[in-house]
Amino acid sequence: MFEIENIFGIVVADKDGIIKSVSRTNGGLPSNLIGSKWYDAFSIPVEEVHIVEKRNPEIFRLRESGEKLSVFPSYDNKGSIFEFHILVEKNNEGECDAQFLNKVSCLGKIAPEIAHEINNPLAYVSGWLQIFLAQTEDTDSRKKTYEALIREFERIAKLTNSLLDFTKQTSMPKKNIDVNQVIEDVITMVGYAMKNENVEIKENLASSEIEVYGENNRLKQVVLNVMQNAKEAMQDGGTMYISTNIIQDNLVLIQFRDTGCGMSKDQLNKAFLPSFTSRADGRGSGLGLSVCKNIIEEFGGTIDLESNVGEGTVVSVKLPKYSIEQDEHC
Repeated sequence: MFEIENIFGIVVADKDGIIKSVSRTNGGLPSNLIGSKWYDAFSIPVEEVHIVEKRNPEIFRLRESGEKLSVFPSYDNKGSIFEFHILVEKNNEGECDAQFLNKVSCLGKIAPEIAHEINNPLAYVSGWLQIFLAQTEDTDSRKKTYEALIREFERIAKLTNSLLDFTKQTSMPKKNIDVNQVIEDVITMVGYAMKNENVEIKENLASSEIEVYGENNRLKQVVLNVMQNAKEAMQDGGTMYISTNIIQDNLVLIQFRDTGCGMSKDQLNKAFLPSFTSRADGRGSGLGLSVCKNIIEEFGGTIDLESNVGEGTVVSVKLPKYSIEQDEHC
């Protein structure tokens, strides 16, 4: 649905892409566009222009100008393009991103209060259970019950503290990070919920400690986002495989493979764009993989996707292995 206040105008170009007319709305388009090629006027890379020859409209988002172009090719009765109609709109995605980030920021602010409200009664009840356990004979059938309840309370406390650490707003110092431990911490946070949604997590982590250099919570954010994406792709349940390894002697490879619905080539091409979501109901944040890519680049690494519709998705993260020289330069 188009909102008139967001429309800058409509541009009409001939089959060769030369602009013939400009209909301006809200004063948003310059008057000197006529005679130029539409893709030059809006700085669209030439290699991307050919995709508008499809019979579906193609959308371009121009980050510098904040405009969104919806390009509609028109065809004659022989199936050949004779005209392009280009709707130029304000791109509101940045505002949506800001709103989402504001919600995340608010969550970070209220998380300590939530953790406090959970941990206080948790410690109280757990303390009484410890007393009951100490007063219970080994032959008492209640002993195993008390032990099981104490373990569950400890698990909840660990989960609460993990969430609290994750939502801290302050920048953490860079240091050498145990990759396997980061993965285990995130699984502690989300593993139980995933199990309830019939998602099984299978780990194949390197037997020896593998380390990278950077902010611990930033890497946790990547692992969490990728796992959440995998869960969303397995609406009817499935299996998530997580592995770590050392490759080429100096690179840490973290791979996530799911048995979900997979992604089309078009979705793969757009997966790292801000505000992209493959969720048909629009409930995805649209920030996951875009944010992940930025974080991984901060680590000096890369993130890649492989996927086919109906065959699941593989996310491969490659990070430089930690070296003592990195500490010496800080």
